[in-house]
Amino acid sequence: MVPDEAARGASAASDFDVVVIGGAIAGASTAILLRRRNPALRVLVVERSEEFDWKVGESTVEISSYFLIRVLKLYDHLSREQLPKQGFRYWFHNERATRVRDASEVGPTQLARTPSFQLDRAVLDGHLLRTAEEVGAEVWRPAKVVDLSLGGGDGSSVTVEKPDGTKAVVRSRWIVDATGRQALLARRRGGVTPVESHPTSAIWVRYRGVKDLDGTAVVGTDPADPFARGVVAARRLATNHFTGWGYWIWLIPLRGGETSVGLVWDKRLVQPEGAKPLEKLKRFLDSNPLTRELVEHAEPVDGDCRYYGHLPYFVDQFIGPGWTCVGDAGGFLDPFYSPGLDQMSFSVHTRVDLIVKALEGTPAAEMERRYEDHNRRYDRFFRYFYESIYRDKYYIMGDYDTMTIAFLMDTALYYLVAVHPVYNESAARLGMPPFYGDGAELGLWPMRFYARRLVAIAKRKKALGIYGNHNAGRRPRFVGFTLRTGAHVMLWHGLLRWAKAELANAWTYVARPTPLEGPRPSLPPRAVAAPDGGAEAAAHG
Repeated sequence: MVPDEAARGASAASDFDVVVIGGAIAGASTAILLRRRNPALRVLVVERSEEFDWKVGESTVEISSYFLIRVLKLYDHLSREQLPKQGFRYWFHNERATRVRDASEVGPTQLARTPSFQLDRAVLDGHLLRTAEEVGAEVWRPAKVVDLSLGGGDGSSVTVEKPDGTKAVVRSRWIVDATGRQALLARRRGGVTPVESHPTSAIWVRYRGVKDLDGTAVVGTDPADPFARGVVAARRLATNHFTGWGYWIWLIPLRGGETSVGLVWDKRLVQPEGAKPLEKLKRFLDSNPLTRELVEHAEPVDGDCRYYGHLPYFVDQFIGPGWTCVGDAGGFLDPFYSPGLDQMSFSVHTRVDLIVKALEGTPAAEMERRYEDHNRRYDRFFRYFYESIYRDKYYIMGDYDTMTIAFLMDTALYYLVAVHPVYNESAARLGMPPFYGDGAELGLWPMRFYARRLVAIAKRKKALGIYGNHNAGRRPRFVGFTLRTGAHVMLWHGLLRWAKAELANAWTYVARPTPLEGPRPSLPPRAVAAPDGGAEAAAHG
């Protein structure tokens, strides 16, 4: 809460070394690490909400799990208050797969080798903010920043307003923007650029009563059933993706029993119908036979539906003299593969290090060089990551063949480039996100090449009417993600599947295949213009 002396009005002033604007996971983590690195630092966190609410961002992957467990030391909280996660799982459908057990499925058969979690973010954010207080940061809550002036090396001033309308002026040597998509500092200088080449939108809401993927309603009662026996890990505890042409739907379980259900779509390929976001989401869930089965008797939580009209954006800079941004305040790409908390982890780790160096008295000229170098490298990480992983990804999502190849190769390279170095070498490797190092083009070029080839194959399958022709009854068997040879095995299988897909694609120029009949994953819930300018009927059975 705001201390009494700050309540006397705008004339009262307080001095801090660092003011963090935003007290959720990015801001609280920054405050914790600053205080642990230098307990003498005076750190203030300004959080506008009285209580945290549910928000998207429930799923960790390996880098963010490492950050939460090994860097922030939250294993006890995560093991007691959150759900363990069992990797990613993908589900595909076509005319022969109208229920979950008949669909093609991609995911690990064994329990996860590295820890990850399905998060109730309200619970985690609250725990982190309390931890920041416990390690000595001052927390003003509820309070909001109504004005600020960046002073560079001379210090900055922040005007904070309390609920009763009184204001306090705070002087600080550093300002940290942890305001999420508000991106306060970047928007003030006009430094936010939407990624127009990736026009994705999202709707999500919590549901109660979603069917259990490991329960009798889906797998029946026979323990000898091959569908149940084929996977040792809990399917329900995975981040489950239900895919189609131009879209994917997530189902993420939460500890309280609710399920986060979200839709992300490429506006070039799909246009959900409905007057309001929740109506759009419900219609889409009903259009996919697999999600229709799972939410058949479920109900959304009142007032919980959220909507973003355009997801991805870049920012122009990440740090400068006396200011920085962390988490989504420094840009966002796409929730597919759950990269948001990884980016938060990279940004907090690298920028806390720079802040501490500056506050320790490193010469200003040297710090300027460090800021410039970090801005250049981190911008490259963001843009190369987009080019190699996300550009045009939504063309391939609904096709078992192309999406399985992408999943295997993307995941294998993520492990080899990011996960292995952090877990097997040092936490200092958090300071080297993918593509951060010079010469990163050598990694970008092959990844961008296979991504473009998969998109080309998917588009041709779509044009021929065979998109999703293997979306029923297929389940590749791989153990899962490991810190040893698993990534190499996944990469090898991905390359073999890619070669097979190229041969099958080439054969279509010799013998034209017979198009699929019936409901197909290439059909969104309504007619939209196809990429080649044609139109498609959209009756979805």
